[in-house]
Amino acid sequence: MMRRAFVVVVGMVCLVYAAWHVAMTRSTTIRLEPAGYELTYSMAWGWGMEERWTIRKFGALWSSPSSKWTEIWKKPYNSGMVVYASDDGQTYYFGTGYGLHFFQPKQGAYWTTCEKGNIPKRTPLAERLSFFGSDPADEDIDPGTPRLFEYIRANDPSGAIPSSPPPSRYYAGLKYLGKFGLVATGGQGRGNEVRFVPAGNSIEPRLGLQFSCG
Repeated sequence: MMRRAFVVVVGMVCLVYAAWHVAMTRSTTIRLEPAGYELTYSMAWGWGMEERWTIRKFGALWSSPSSKWTEIWKKPYNSGMVVYASDDGQTYYFGTGYGLHFFQPKQGAYWTTCEKGNIPKRTPLAERLSFFGSDPADEDIDPGTPRLFEYIRANDPSGAIPSSPPPSRYYAGLKYLGKFGLVATGGQGRGNEVRFVPAGNSIEPRLGLQFSCG
């Protein structure tokens, strides 16, 4: 009896935690056209904060590739994800700062790398910057440019990926599509909203595909 009661209690705790996790999760979805997929970025609030993304083919009941839940640490909360596509539209690049993610819709292939040699080639502007673009001298070369790990401003409008996205300022052969991130609140704390801001509605973050896997 004691063992059965223990199992029941553990099961109830797991159900309550799962329901709480769902209730404390916010997501936003964009369409990857003309690839025929949807990309969803999610953030969960609890004792800490976590982020993940998932990809689903239009009309499918279940998601296909997805990242694991990744813990967010430090202020202003190292969250966010930039989205790029190759000029030929065959490959999408997702930059989270914790790794570089690739998705090829035609093959349905997804993979993640921690090999810095797989980062796309830099443009001449990016070649003048430090690896992460975070040195004081970088601001003189590329002034006023936001970084990946910054809040999305409350007045930055969301929207769909533009039909003709601009070429990346930092990566040769890529087009910048936009950025997911945590929306700033009055106190700029943990926030309670995530948003996708497409290219054209905000500035491309500086060197958003650079990463450190720890």
